[in-house]
Amino acid sequence: MNDSAVASSERPGRLFSPTLSLVGFGVLLGWHFIILYQPLPLAEGFAPSEFLLARQVILNASLGLAFALGGRLLSNLPQGVTARSSAVAYAAIAVGTAGNIALVAGSALNMAWIMVAVVLIGAAEAVLTLLWLRFYSETSENYSGQSLGASAIIAALICFFSHYLAFEASALVLIALPVLSGTLLVTAARGIPLRKNDPLGAGVPDWESARRPYAKTTAQLMAMALFFGMAQGCHSPSKTLLGIADPPTILGAALAGAVIFALYARSTLLPNLSPIVNTATLLFLGGMMALPFCAGFLSQVAAVLIMTGFIFYFALTLIFVIDLVRTFDLNLTRALGANQALEYAMFAIGVISGSALWSAYENSPVFPFLISYAAIFVLIVITLFFTTERPPWEADRYKPRSLETSCGPLAEESPEECLEPEESASDVLCQRFCLTPREAEVFALLSKGRNAEFIQNALFISNHTVKTHIYNIYRKMGIHSLQELLDLLDAEEDARSEGRRARALGDETR
Repeated sequence: MNDSAVASSERPGRLFSPTLSLVGFGVLLGWHFIILYQPLPLAEGFAPSEFLLARQVILNASLGLAFALGGRLLSNLPQGVTARSSAVAYAAIAVGTAGNIALVAGSALNMAWIMVAVVLIGAAEAVLTLLWLRFYSETSENYSGQSLGASAIIAALICFFSHYLAFEASALVLIALPVLSGTLLVTAARGIPLRKNDPLGAGVPDWESARRPYAKTTAQLMAMALFFGMAQGCHSPSKTLLGIADPPTILGAALAGAVIFALYARSTLLPNLSPIVNTATLLFLGGMMALPFCAGFLSQVAAVLIMTGFIFYFALTLIFVIDLVRTFDLNLTRALGANQALEYAMFAIGVISGSALWSAYENSPVFPFLISYAAIFVLIVITLFFTTERPPWEADRYKPRSLETSCGPLAEESPEECLEPEESASDVLCQRFCLTPREAEVFALLSKGRNAEFIQNALFISNHTVKTHIYNIYRKMGIHSLQELLDLLDAEEDARSEGRRARALGDETR
């Protein structure tokens, strides 16, 4: 089969383009930004700053709990069974819409009921987020970078323009956002092929190899969330340390999204994310350095830098976890649920801590410097000692030596030498089925249980090229799945072991 035939068989038609079909996650993020930062009707007896801080704490805490529980509860929900996934999405839409209506009602309810509404919103948002990002990981092609970049732009613009709408119009927008996001999710899942239906992308789950890069990324995200929350918590009616709720500040998220979108739109392979990760960290640190200087201009600069740096890192973390899940065949809802639960828990702790410290030391000129430079110190330590790893990754089970001893380009033995008894079963199969040098490299990784995404990263070739090599290997060997390949390899190893035992018995007899 030629390349064009492979492409046509692997890429059935879609109802939407990859970017347009996933703007629903941008709508979901826009809903999140509005709940966090936009003024809404207040309960009687509460100042705007008190209401905003209470809402942020409750929303972040409920998100943390919902991500932790949802990651477990949804981990066994079949992606291919659209009826069950759609039912969960529709339930989240109903809960989120009910929470929005209660929040908009505002003054007609007391504070306790408003906080219940925020809890419902957090639960619905977490479920829809997990469904959206699981969908990203399960689509047959990995375009999460473009989609998440576009989502950050859309979310920032929704929040920015909603600041300038009349109350009635902004209330309608708020109520419509979860409905629109969930409906796009259900529709897109029906129109785009899922990776689980592609046998050439399947591999063997390998959490041990993913644990280290996952932990490093999560640790830095937790630290950034903690200090971002602390800076937001330093808020009172008379003075605010971080003007994050100002409309221009949210445009920093749009800037971060535009850079990520452009980076992925121009690359057919996974781009080098290290410069973007470093830039995100430097922007966040630069904002923290400007934070203690409360002059109007510097305060706005600090807010934009912190918001831009954090959204950069937040989006890259989601992309990173999706790539990690695809490469090592992990369960996304569990991996992402734990990651996001820790992030939002640290947000809530940060807001509470910042608010408490601000109440006690608001008039101390040294206090802003202490928060700022504590954040700088912690992030520098994490960056130096827990540097975030980016693809390509090397799995613990992957031995580069296997490429050198296989019948690949690094092998210098003659065909006769390649069939000597000391050669591995993998080497024998390479010769028996006449694999090309590149196919032998791919076969060496497949024999370790690696999937298409991992091989793409390890060999620096496109996903389409990897799948073409896998198809040719399967065709030559007369198999149809990775499990059959592993069974064939096990059978060859068993046969070789039996041969060695027979020769040993023959030597003893003589």
